[in-house]
Amino acid sequence: MPRSDLLVGRYPAEQPVLTIDHHWLVFMRRTLLTLAILGLVWIGYLAWPIYDLFVLIRAIETHDVNTVTRYVYFDPVRLSLTNQVLDAYLPRSGIEIGPLRRNIAAAAIADPVVQKLISVEALSQLLTVGWPATVVSDAPAPGTVGITTNTIGTFWQIFQNSEYGLGRFEVAGPAALPPQQSFHLEFRLLQWHWRLVGVTLPKNIQDLLADELAKATRR
Repeated sequence: MPRSDLLVGRYPAEQPVLTIDHHWLVFMRRTLLTLAILGLVWIGYLAWPIYDLFVLIRAIETHDVNTVTRYVYFDPVRLSLTNQVLDAYLPRSGIEIGPLRRNIAAAAIADPVVQKLISVEALSQLLTVGWPATVVSDAPAPGTVGITTNTIGTFWQIFQNSEYGLGRFEVAGPAALPPQQSFHLEFRLLQWHWRLVGVTLPKNIQDLLADELAKATRR
């Protein structure tokens, strides 16, 4: 048998070596880097309004008027409160008005109550105490809890109680209360700050303010 045949039988043929194209490696690296950057941007977008929420709550607790003013857009907050008070008041009063007249007269009807809530001090008390102390002289009802840095919850609880949109962030608090007893805060991204533009009150607070409005209109 020829020597070459012996060698072929004794030593198997070499297996082909797999090679990875250099351009493919570059593409994969860039793709992974892009995904990592997008992930960080997404995490930052989720954390940003929560950070501004804590800035606002802390400013309210420390009576930092300038910061509260910067983070609260009072005009839409006033409109939000006006609509809620009016919605709770009209069925009690028996007044029937059409949608157009309602929009025109809303501010005038609800103003005796709403004007007592629209200031840095009044809104701060409403949120931190959980009770409209500037409108109602009675002591807060048992179990009343407001929004503070201690009651708003952990980052994860805030995330669970929140909704995100394009330039919009909504959160319910305090974290320990069920949704129907919570305040719902609406923020909008305005001038590179998440600013408070709406406050949805718990149902019992809406009814309480409607009763106060009814008393005021009878005087």
